[in-house]
Amino acid sequence: MGDIFRVAVHYEEDNGYIEYNAVNKNIRVELADETKRREVEAYLAEPHVMSVPQHTLLDFHDVTVAANQDVESFKLAVTRIWEKLGVHVDWSRPI
Repeated sequence: MGDIFRVAVHYEEDNGYIEYNAVNKNIRVELADETKRREVEAYLAEPHVMSVPQHTLLDFHDVTVAANQDVESFKLAVTRIWEKLGVHVDWSRPI
């Protein structure tokens, strides 16, 4: 997978990406809208309690997720930014 994981995002007409560096555990947000960029950075900097399925789609448990912990935690945290901030994640769009 490499040391850098990127996912495309957009907010209204602003296309950008969020990058996770697995070596130094840093997250970088690239959006032209400075206010929205700061909101995303702040959201990803804080741990969040999320309800996630454990073994099936019917057995959810709360877990605390810190986006910078590892790439899987980063991916999970990013899945919630649409709901929280209105930023779309474009998983299939190459960076």
